[in-house]
Amino acid sequence: MLLDSITLQADDPSFLARFWSKALEVPVVSDGPAGFLLLTSGVPLRFLPTPVSPTPRPEAAITRLHFDLNGGGDHRAWARSLCEMGASPRDVGQGDVVWEVLADVEGHLFCVMPGDRYEETGPGLGSLPVDSARPRVDRDFWARATGWIPVEASTPELRPPQGPGIRLAFCDELAPKPVDEPNVMGLALRLDKGERESDALDLLVDLGARRVETEAEGPWHLLTDPSGNEFRLAKSLR
Repeated sequence: MLLDSITLQADDPSFLARFWSKALEVPVVSDGPAGFLLLTSGVPLRFLPTPVSPTPRPEAAITRLHFDLNGGGDHRAWARSLCEMGASPRDVGQGDVVWEVLADVEGHLFCVMPGDRYEETGPGLGSLPVDSARPRVDRDFWARATGWIPVEASTPELRPPQGPGIRLAFCDELAPKPVDEPNVMGLALRLDKGERESDALDLLVDLGARRVETEAEGPWHLLTDPSGNEFRLAKSLR
C-alpha cells in the first residue's frame, strides 16, 4: 500500500481547497468523487465533503490531527498573511508560545511554527501531529502500512521515503478518542501496483486496524488505526 493523501472534510471542499492552494502556492486538481487534490510535497492533500450530521463537529474531532506549518524565516509574518487570506487567530489555551495558532476558513486548527524546526527552508507543510494512545505502536503501524521511514525525535515520527515533505508525528493524546466522534482530518491509503484489495484489508486488520465501513457507496473503505483514528483505503476500480 501507498500513502495516498491527507484528507480534510469540509462543508465546501472546493472553497477550502482554494484557501489552502493560495496559502501553500499549490494548484487545485479535481479528482471527481474522490474530492479535490493539492499535490503537496511528500503526500497530497485531499478535500472531501463532510457527511451530513444533525450535530455540530465537536472540538475533539477537529483537533486530533492538525497541520504544523513550517513558517520559514518569519513565521509571524506568514501567519499575518494567512489571516489576510481568511484564516483567523485562535486561543486554545496555548499560553505564551513561539508559534501561532490559527484556524482555516472552515475552522480546522493549525499552527505556524518557526522555520528552524524543519530541514526545508519553508514556508510550507512541516508536520502532521496525530493524537495517539500509544505513539510508537501507531508509528510502527503506519510504517508497515505505508513504507514511510521511522524517525526518532522528541515524538515518534515518520518521514516520506522519497525525500523531503511533511512528516507524521505521533503525540500522546490528552484524552481517549471518542468512538462516536469521527475525525474531520485523516490519512488515506491506495493499493500499490498489483496489490489485491482483499489482501490489503486483511493486512491492515492483522496490523491492528478495525474496519468501520460507514461509506459503503463511496470510493473508500473506512477503517480505524490502533488508536481509533479513522483512515481510508481507496477501493480498486472494477
